[in-house]
Amino acid sequence: MPHILLVEDDSDIMRINRTFLENEGYAVHCADSVQTATFMLEECVPDLVLLDVMLPDGDGMDFCKILRQKTQAPVIFLTARDENDSVIMGFRSGGDDYITKPYDLNVLKARIEAQLRRNVKQSPQHPKIELPELTVDLFAGTATLDGNEYSLPQRELQILYMLASQIGSRISYHDIYKTIYGCDVEDSKNTIRVNISRLKKHLNMDDMSTYEIAATSEGEYVLRRVIF
Repeated sequence: MPHILLVEDDSDIMRINRTFLENEGYAVHCADSVQTATFMLEECVPDLVLLDVMLPDGDGMDFCKILRQKTQAPVIFLTARDENDSVIMGFRSGGDDYITKPYDLNVLKARIEAQLRRNVKQSPQHPKIELPELTVDLFAGTATLDGNEYSLPQRELQILYMLASQIGSRISYHDIYKTIYGCDVEDSKNTIRVNISRLKKHLNMDDMSTYEIAATSEGEYVLRRVIF
């Protein structure tokens, strides 16, 4: 589940955007000021930021500069029609895209999806891993197991990549969650358990698969090759 930081001081816009995005499967964290948004960065690094240009204690460009010291997560500016100069400054401060108010929520969703896809493909931290009978390619968004290619959701693909990069090693659910989601929450153990279950289902992992993902009683996971 991608995490979005929504920085918006208009309570109605914040509520509408949050409800829509949560219904679309995103985890949305809201802030109504630069100060609050900066504090939230210490708690969780987002996958994408929706950033209002004008805020009560500063502007979006100020926060974008702060954000860029911590992450290269995509930033989409939310602007009014008469803020074209601010848009230019926003790009110069590290922004990736903008959308003009009022906007269609489905258009906003499409822009978010495009930025998240682009961020994965451009990241130098997502190479292709090739093992016997298993390939994980985050650039293509696919995994190939036993000759069958599967398109996987981003989070599941990242988890598989993490396990494959340390094949045979036990990795705690805490480390997986922290790496994949950029933060830690109380229910992280259950979240990773569900992610792993869905990953195995999408890969059609069964007793005849070349690889298995095993869990320990301590909440650790290990990818290992099965010897028949």
